[in-house]
Amino acid sequence: MLRQIGIVLLAVIVLAVCGCGSNSAVQQPPPTPTPSPSPGPSAGSVVINSISPTSATAGSPDLTLTITGTNLAGTGPRNSRRVVWSTNGANTTLVTSSASGTQLIVVVPAALMTVPGTAQVFIEFGDVMGDVPLAHSKSVSFVVTAANTASISPTSAILGPKGIQQFEAMLNGRAAEASWSVDEGEAGGNISQSGLYTVPANVGTFHVTATFVAEPSKSATATIDVTSSGFLPTGAMRVARAGHTATLLNDGRVLILGGGGATAELFDPSSGTFSLTGPPVVGRSGATATRLGDGTVLIAGGWELVAGANGSLPVSNTAEIFNPATGRFSETGSMLQGRWQHTATLLNDGRVLIAGGYVGLCSTAAAELFDPATGTFSSALLLSERVLHTATLLKNGEVLMVGGSSGCRPDAADDPPWDPLFVELFEPSSKQFQAAGNMSTTRIGHATIRLEDGKVLVLGGIPAIQNLHEQPSNPSFAELYDPVLHAFSPVAGLTIAQRSYTATLLNSGMVLIAGGANFAGKPVADVDLLDPRLGALSSTGSLGFARVGHTATLLRDGRVLVTGGTDSNGNALASAEIYQ
Repeated sequence: MLRQIGIVLLAVIVLAVCGCGSNSAVQQPPPTPTPSPSPGPSAGSVVINSISPTSATAGSPDLTLTITGTNLAGTGPRNSRRVVWSTNGANTTLVTSSASGTQLIVVVPAALMTVPGTAQVFIEFGDVMGDVPLAHSKSVSFVVTAANTASISPTSAILGPKGIQQFEAMLNGRAAEASWSVDEGEAGGNISQSGLYTVPANVGTFHVTATFVAEPSKSATATIDVTSSGFLPTGAMRVARAGHTATLLNDGRVLILGGGGATAELFDPSSGTFSLTGPPVVGRSGATATRLGDGTVLIAGGWELVAGANGSLPVSNTAEIFNPATGRFSETGSMLQGRWQHTATLLNDGRVLIAGGYVGLCSTAAAELFDPATGTFSSALLLSERVLHTATLLKNGEVLMVGGSSGCRPDAADDPPWDPLFVELFEPSSKQFQAAGNMSTTRIGHATIRLEDGKVLVLGGIPAIQNLHEQPSNPSFAELYDPVLHAFSPVAGLTIAQRSYTATLLNSGMVLIAGGANFAGKPVADVDLLDPRLGALSSTGSLGFARVGHTATLLRDGRVLVTGGTDSNGNALASAEIYQ
């Protein structure tokens, strides 16, 4: 009897291993992996407002650091908060000794403050027991100074909407009580009762001297430059818009098109007003608009906004040209492939490279070139399907294609050909794409900015669930692409809490980060300046309206125009703002 039972069990095991049985001829596909749980909506509002102190002297003993902010209390391992100290590419998790919803108290070990330098302090939050990488708050700088130093901090400031800036006297890296003498320079100031030097709501140059109360023999002098900045409202658009385009014209005006029916308008920076123009041949959303060499604008693809249409909107393969001199739109040759959320890049020879995008609900590897001399499109082909990718013109005339998703929406984790980890370079003369290096992680909906030195800064866009065989072990939030070496290098310690923001390279070399959505998907009004040389963020006021899906356009006078997008209730916005 036991032998018979053993034989039966052996037969069952063999059947299970070899897949034999009545259904052995049909192989069942493996189940789609279930995404790991992500932090709850409350995690999206983790914000560091300040740290105290902001500096210490090299060689200091263990330091108690107080962090104030929003949503700083975790609720267990599924919604944790971990303070991280980041310097020279190394991250150290600091031990939290107490916590509340608005305050964390951590200890910085003396071993982290042995040499002068700048560290970034940020909060990791999310599910420490899950497979999804923890999200990061914005980072705040902490300075380790050399001993026996006297200084005034900061020595420059952006006035911003609130109008008041304060400056501290620093002795050996710590704020110290001081008496102030003020040479008013080009504008006045006053001394607050706390011993801080306070600049009123105006701009100018301030020459100040701080003499330290504890050590009267020591003093610090500084010339403080305060510049006007921050976002101020300008005239509203005639139509509320989201999914639109904004194109700087040769005469300094901005063409606003799409996302609001078959309408277009022009922004005049001299008067701060919008006026209707056109109308366009086709109402569109998710299209591209590219200023050509002769000053006209090519508008291509997108959804066609058909009045009274039900269900899905048709994807357009049409293109048209806007002439700023006449304010008229006219048809040109049609694309070979209808598409939306693609990229369009003006090449040095005057042609326009159209690449990737959605064709219906699936991404495409199809690309094409528009020749303005003939008004026609010719075909090219990416190495990978891409949508929600970026295309950046390099100094040598090639185009760098970065990130994006491949396949159809929603993209299953086992859906070949996998989201591309590699980047591609388009060579205009041969009309060919070639692989040109790997990122540390796949990216979707990220930002890329070509810097003054020719390198390309890649920011964010790391998906919670990655369509890869393996999740990268240590993806970099920010990376630099070197077009000479065809290689990426991480930018340590830099994180941006929101996603789907705009990133605009300013004339100063700084990058303006504006708006976007938080971890919970809600639009935010956050505005920061990113210094690409240091990989450091600094706050610079805020938008008047929280918005996502907006545009940001660098004007010829150095200001930045922000238009439209959707608000926290999902409504399209007609408001516009200008960064001073």
